[in-house]
Amino acid sequence: MMALGISKILGCNRLFQAGVHQSTAGVHLSIRLLWVIEALHYLQAHHIRFYRLPDDLFAPGAESGSAANQIAGAAAMIDEVRSSIQTMAIRLSMHPSPGVAPGIADDAAAARALASIESLALLLDALGADRESVIVLHIGGEGNDGAAAIERFAARFERLSPAAQRRVAVEHDGERFGLFAALRLHRFTGIPVIFDALHFQLRNPERVGLSEALGLALATWSPGVRPEVHFSTQRTEAHLKPATRGAPQVMAPRPGQHSDFINPFEFAAFLTAARGLPPFDVMLEAKAGDLALLRLRDDLRRYAPECAALVR
Repeated sequence: MMALGISKILGCNRLFQAGVHQSTAGVHLSIRLLWVIEALHYLQAHHIRFYRLPDDLFAPGAESGSAANQIAGAAAMIDEVRSSIQTMAIRLSMHPSPGVAPGIADDAAAARALASIESLALLLDALGADRESVIVLHIGGEGNDGAAAIERFAARFERLSPAAQRRVAVEHDGERFGLFAALRLHRFTGIPVIFDALHFQLRNPERVGLSEALGLALATWSPGVRPEVHFSTQRTEAHLKPATRGAPQVMAPRPGQHSDFINPFEFAAFLTAARGLPPFDVMLEAKAGDLALLRLRDDLRRYAPECAALVR
């Protein structure tokens, strides 16, 4: 059975809210890990076995110094989180901001991206996360330098430590770097490709079918490592922009903007297209976070019970 994962938490009304916390500036890693433990207990109570950690667990500019120093200073909390992860059998993932993209043209920005990747890999290792816990990156780059961006990513990837390289996975996007660009990077580096269903809908110039495209991405993962796949549905609701005078202005959603909840019929069609392919876990990307996952479970049981049996 595949695990459904979430990128944010809205249903926990105590310490941890929406996958982030209020006013994090200067907060030590050990305090931030308290919120992570709260989230893990919530996930266990709702039988959610796949979770995307916040990417701001380290306090930038904090007195605790470097990532290694922060981890050493939070050793007791690190041990507690590691024990919880192992006991609860929760798969972790991390997805830094789009700026953490090794293919970017600016050398200084790329150097910061590599340093961030090293820090996140160090944290995942300290938490005892297994090989399936990856750091999801986009290629980066600007304008029409797609081929150059892939080459820059590949060259800079080689500068990462072996421990960090083992954590990296690349996701195609819905604007510049489609699935086949990510597959090209895989051929250069061996980096596994994360398939994103909505991005594939937005950018598929080769016009390949969903099942074939998903199969190509799954094949990039090493044997014994369960692939990660992203699923979201396009937001269709309008935004209302307040007006100083008169009626508010109706704003259409942006292409690729995630909906609050997951369309169960689109998800069932996706699972149908995945029949016969290797098993994988799905990270749901929805504004409602865990509430969207809980609702999707109910919807699948109601509308597509044959698909409900495939997920946990």
